[in-house]
Amino acid sequence: MDISTFRWVLIIVGIVIVAGIFLFGNPDKKRKPRASRKRVHAQRVRREPVLDAERGDDRDNNEDSDARQPELAIGGVDEEPTVDPDIESRSSTRPAAPAAPPPDKIVTLFLQARDNHTITGVELLDASLKSGLVFGNHDIFHRIQEEDIEPIFSMANLTKPGTFDKNAWNTMEIKGVTMFMTLPGPRNALDAWDSMLATSRRLAELLHADLLDDTQVVFTRQRSLQIKEELREYERQKNPGS
Repeated sequence: MDISTFRWVLIIVGIVIVAGIFLFGNPDKKRKPRASRKRVHAQRVRREPVLDAERGDDRDNNEDSDARQPELAIGGVDEEPTVDPDIESRSSTRPAAPAAPPPDKIVTLFLQARDNHTITGVELLDASLKSGLVFGNHDIFHRIQEEDIEPIFSMANLTKPGTFDKNAWNTMEIKGVTMFMTLPGPRNALDAWDSMLATSRRLAELLHADLLDDTQVVFTRQRSLQIKEELREYERQKNPGS
């Protein structure tokens, strides 16, 4: 064998060895494409299982439309839709009537039992009736003239919440009362003040109580004059033409 022939033999043998290594030396590379093709084929032919075999054809025909349908609520399609009771009540509630405007001014006096004593319910009821007060709205006392609708002034309990228990006059014990009038009222502010001050002094005498001003210090003549001047100014602003 000459050198040329030997070279061709070596070349051919080398080609065969390389081809053998490529074909048989790495079998995983050959199996992977086949496996992937099988999985792709399986995905293409896969169908979701159905409970009713007789409806299989309809399920296949409507598969796309069923996939777009939203999930049903628990309980089935026959249940009536529920309405949130809070939303229903809000929708049926009418707007509340506007609240009454706050008073322009409130004038206050206090009656406090002397020497830390208490005032009984019987004593309070008797003194109130003698002073022309009547028990009424909001469970407090009022001075009301027959021709008036609103009270000229009122009397509340000094202790919160300020009301009196009409069923407990025999057992009631209080430390004092609050006299107050709101403006505007049914009467001229100065006339209403004179009436409230006179009644407060009468009650202080009957109940053996101290009369205090709006800062809860002893009521003085000087404070009385200051309040009257404030009420005159209020009436001038309220009725500038008078």
